[in-house]
This record gives sequence, C-alpha cells and structure tokens, in this order.
Amino acid sequence: MSLSTPFGDNVTSQCEIDAQHLLANLQADALPASDLAETIVTALSHPVGFPELANASVPGDTILFAFGKEVSDVEGVARGVVRYAQQSNLSDRQFQFLLPCDALTPVVESLKQVVSPLGESVEVLVHQPQDQKSNSFLTSTQENRAIILNRHLCDADVVVPVGVARREGGFNTFGCFSSLYPTYSDIDSQKRWNLPLFVTRPQRRKRRAAEIEEIGQLLGIAVNCLLMPARGGGYSHAVFGEASQVQALAGQQLAEHWQGNLPKLAGVVIALVTGGQLGQTWENAAKTLANVEDLVRPGGAIILATEIRQRPGTAMAQMAESLDFTDFETIMRKSRSEDSAIALQFAKTLSQCKIYFRSALPEDILDQLDLIPVESDVECRKICEHYQDVVIVHDAQYMSLRLAESGLPS
Repeated sequence: MSLSTPFGDNVTSQCEIDAQHLLANLQADALPASDLAETIVTALSHPVGFPELANASVPGDTILFAFGKEVSDVEGVARGVVRYAQQSNLSDRQFQFLLPCDALTPVVESLKQVVSPLGESVEVLVHQPQDQKSNSFLTSTQENRAIILNRHLCDADVVVPVGVARREGGFNTFGCFSSLYPTYSDIDSQKRWNLPLFVTRPQRRKRRAAEIEEIGQLLGIAVNCLLMPARGGGYSHAVFGEASQVQALAGQQLAEHWQGNLPKLAGVVIALVTGGQLGQTWENAAKTLANVEDLVRPGGAIILATEIRQRPGTAMAQMAESLDFTDFETIMRKSRSEDSAIALQFAKTLSQCKIYFRSALPEDILDQLDLIPVESDVECRKICEHYQDVVIVHDAQYMSLRLAESGLPS
C-alpha cells in the first residue's frame, strides 16, 4: 500500500509498505486552530481555577508574557493578548512581552508591530543572559544555588509563562515552568543547566523539576499558559489558569489526542518531525528519539524523517569521536555545550538501535555521526522491507506511545 506521510517543512514521502507489515500508522486528531489569536482570547477569558487577568490585576500593574523558546508563533499569541486587552479595557495596565535571547530580529520587529495597538503601555523585550544589568539576583534555592533571572521577570506584578504542552517526563521537560528556566537565567546558570545527565539518570530529572518548581514559587508565579500542539504543526488551542490545574488539564488532553498504542515492538519505526522550518531542529529530533526508542525491538531501527539544515553542535561532534556509549556518558558529565543533552540522547538511542536519517544535510556529516543517510522513498521502502514490522509516527516530537501488553508509556 502507498502511504503519503508529510514531514519537515513541506515535504511528503510516498512510501510503498506491504499492508501485512504495517503495525500502526499513528497520528493525533488535534487539528490546527483557524485563528490562534482567538483561541488565546478564549483561554484568557475562561481561565482554569483562576480569575481573568482583568480581575487578577489592578490599574498600574505590569503584566509580563514570557515566551518559552519552543513557542514558534509568538505573533499569533500576542495578537490574542492585544485583542483580549482591548476587549477587557485594560489600557490602564502595562504589558511586556519577553523573548528568549536567540529570538530572530525579524520576529522581534514583527512582534513590535503586532502589539503596537496597545500604544505606550507595551514593551517588547529580549533577554540578555550575559548582561548583568539586565538580570537580578532573586534568592538562593534550598541547595544554596543563586537564582539570577531577567529583572523584568522579578519586577512584574503578574507573570504569564507561555509554553507548549509536553508529556510529563519527556525530553527536556521539567514541569509547569519549564519555559522560564533556564531560558531567562544568567549565562552561568544556563551553562550549568547544560549538563545532560538527566537523559540517562531519572534522579537528575527529578532534581531539575524540583528546582524549577521552587523557582516558580520564589517568583510568586501563580498562572501558566500552555499551547496544545496540532497535527502537522501549529496549535489547536490554549489552556490558561492556575499553574498546577493547567498542567493537569494539558496532560489529560495530550493523553486524549497524542497517545498511541502499539500491539508489539516494531522492527522499524518511521518517525516524522513536522512543524515547518522552525520545527526542524536537533532538539526536536532528540525529543523524537526519546519518544520512540523503546518501541523498537532489539536489532531494529528508527528512520528519522526531518529537513534539518543546521550542522550538529560541539557535543554531537564529540559523540562522533567516542567509541562507546559509557565512555561518552562519562565525557558528558563535565560538558557545558548547548547541545550536550541532544548528543547524549542520540548516543543513548544509537546504543539500542540503528538510526536512519533523512535531512537536508550532506551525507558525509551524517556518516561522521554514525547516522545512516536516507535520500529517497525507494531507500525508505527497502529498509522497511528488511525489517518488516513497521510503525509510522506522525509529529513524533509530540507523540506519547504505549505498548498494548504493558500499558506503560514509552
């Protein structure tokens, strides 16, 4: 049977797979919202377990929306905030929109135009982790770690984190306020946070989640806003309100729309990374591997379908030079490279199975990383014929998958 599977920025694979070998073709049923701005207005107007912003603030207050680095449509969200502010007559409040340090200049300028209807009461800010004057010492954690954050986060009367809903325990996800920290911390905190051993050590993951939760409490943040992913990219809707209730509700909705069940382990998993060019990142590739690696039987493989154009980082290069996963994990104990966790996730998956890789990168780069290049649908079909039992996972960076016989998430 011929299967049409979209991936990357705007690519569709036409792969012939024998029907008897197709175990599952998994995709979410959550469709993109026709008007993201209106979904934001709806979420802000109907918060979960919390008053509307119009009632949770007073004239003169500063309301800051802090975008997580994973949010790809900040303009759409901001349009909704502007629309809500106008409908609720909040001209007597100050609004700030805070972006991560790597925000692109065109995005910043576009956002300024989007929020301009709020006049002089609005400000667009870009975090500067290396600028001491842009950051403030908040306090120290129970583990005596200094918490230094963007000063606007510390000064705002109401802080609304804006992130993308992820399954609990997913790669680089650590609870309610994952979108804030370390994204809006100082450079030293960001380097410390680059230590990647949470990938292989559950206790490290728990410690990170606890640290972020404590930081949220120290900041006095009561609310959260999570965008729910949609099939093929974009967002289906948003959930806003009291932070723990938003987290719980988002988890329920992810389980309802983004959870798939498999009858047994597969010989090969075709994992499709979607979401336009902004979604074609090494981090989304690592998230995908973390989601699907436990679905492959011993000796099996993953076909990772992307349109990644960016060359791998420093830690990925170190992975290519390591002969053994255990040795590489030891090297990563001291790594401060931004892609350390990504590299460790790739190394972990490679220690379990082969990774075939579709991307826009030259073949020699993939060869150096021990990733097997796939250049065509014909090659993909031959791989599937070799391994026989095939599972296709759409939007694999978001999917949560279970084996029917275990009932446990991957």
